[in-house]
Amino acid sequence: MDETDPRPAAPTGKDRHLIPPPADLCAAGVPYIEMLRFLDRELRPRSSFEIGTENGISLGAFSCDAVCVDPSFALAGNVLAGRGAAHFFQMTSDDFFARHDLRRLLPAGPDICFLDGLHRSEFLLRDFMNTERACHRRSLVLLHDCLPANVRMTSRRPAAGDESEGVWRFAWTGDVWKMIPLLVKHRPDLRIMILDCWPTGLVAISGLDPGSTVLADAYPTLLDELRALDLESYTRERLWTEVPVVSSRSLLDCPEDLTLFLDIR
Repeated sequence: MDETDPRPAAPTGKDRHLIPPPADLCAAGVPYIEMLRFLDRELRPRSSFEIGTENGISLGAFSCDAVCVDPSFALAGNVLAGRGAAHFFQMTSDDFFARHDLRRLLPAGPDICFLDGLHRSEFLLRDFMNTERACHRRSLVLLHDCLPANVRMTSRRPAAGDESEGVWRFAWTGDVWKMIPLLVKHRPDLRIMILDCWPTGLVAISGLDPGSTVLADAYPTLLDELRALDLESYTRERLWTEVPVVSSRSLLDCPEDLTLFLDIR
């Protein structure tokens, strides 16, 4: 008598956090601000850098010294609470990198970076290139809004959807999703994962190389590649399977498994 259990073995290790592409994408994920707080608790960064601070909600998720860039701050509450120093630069990210040296503000390099600027792929590409140069080998870079729920969200200008989109009717990601296939193709040395954080995902990148010139050397060609990409032909399903997509709720329950996905220790 064959007593072999016909049921498939339960996934273990890294696989137990991976999720297939559900129809509602990020509907089950934790809010991205909750994930930022989780990363602050678990990684205990000494410093943070962010582009797109606006009202300071993302800044408030971190308790360390910070450098913040936004062309039009609208800060609410005491954003200095719990931190020794914070630097605010009211300008575009391009102007910031042209006029200032992030390494002079954070000599050791930022431990964690949150890039949430203008929702256009060429801007995010420049922001990532310029940020990586100031990082150290164990820095973590987070890209916001790279997992759109539909094609309408990826318009380069904000445009509301109709009532059939439900909770995503007014969501807008722009075309920053294009950074995922671009980095997968040109920077296979990076460790990349997508977290299904509500409402439009959070991409976590580690294994950074501050000395890399791969993206800068190919910059004009990369712009052509970005322009050629569109989500309708690329498909959300392919985007979802380019890199590991991780359940944010599952990871919050097993914080020790962060190192399975990220080179951060």
